[in-house]
Amino acid sequence: MGFALIIFECWVFWRVHRDLGTSRLVGKTELSGAGEMERGGIYARIRHPRYTASFLAIVGACLLAGTSAMWIVAAVWLVLMVLAISFEEREMRARFGGAYVDYCSRTPRFLPLIRS
Repeated sequence: MGFALIIFECWVFWRVHRDLGTSRLVGKTELSGAGEMERGGIYARIRHPRYTASFLAIVGACLLAGTSAMWIVAAVWLVLMVLAISFEEREMRARFGGAYVDYCSRTPRFLPLIRS
């Protein structure tokens, strides 16, 4: 299960890279003041695929290592991840306004909705 979670993280990173491209993936367009909100690809199903997949990979490492120290790292990572996401979402609301609020209302943060 641990390896499966780590492999899943690699797949998500590949999808994000495919959807965003290298410049957007590393934040180059945002730092230049350009860029637009991504709503397609994996971002149509989940708002924070990179954070979610990274956390799942850490859980996978915890399962492989089987130590309490790793679970403490995972808990600290979870807290830092939620803080980073709150800052990023605040910036996105300021930058894109109602379009981002609408996107948030339709797209879950961490787990994709099962659609019929």
